[in-house]
Amino acid sequence: MTLDLTGIATSVIAGVFSILAIVIPMLISARMSNTAAAATMSTAIKNSLGAIEQASEQSIGQIRPTITFPGVSATLTPGVQYVLDHAGAEATRLNLTPVAIADKINAQIGLAKIVSPTTPTVMLGQPVTAPVPIVDNAA
Repeated sequence: MTLDLTGIATSVIAGVFSILAIVIPMLISARMSNTAAAATMSTAIKNSLGAIEQASEQSIGQIRPTITFPGVSATLTPGVQYVLDHAGAEATRLNLTPVAIADKINAQIGLAKIVSPTTPTVMLGQPVTAPVPIVDNAA
């Protein structure tokens, strides 16, 4: 299994540049006595940080950093990655490995095949009823 780290890397880049966009203008205004010049410099630096952030995210998108996990089939890779992206903290807390997550996904696929929307389901202990005919009242 190959885990794509692009989303994590772009989130880290966005976080770092968000912090820099707050801290750097504060440092500039604290060190410059001319407020108009400080505002001009702050705006220019904020814009440059945005350009650097976009270039960094574009580079990460082209590189597509990955980690390979043995024991997980390629067909389940997107599902395991989804779980790790959206519930990674919980998976870590529960000590769920990518292989264990893949097993759980595979079990859910098996359950979905058992209860298919195209197959009529009969609940045990419930009376079986005939389908209700469709009546067209417009005629």
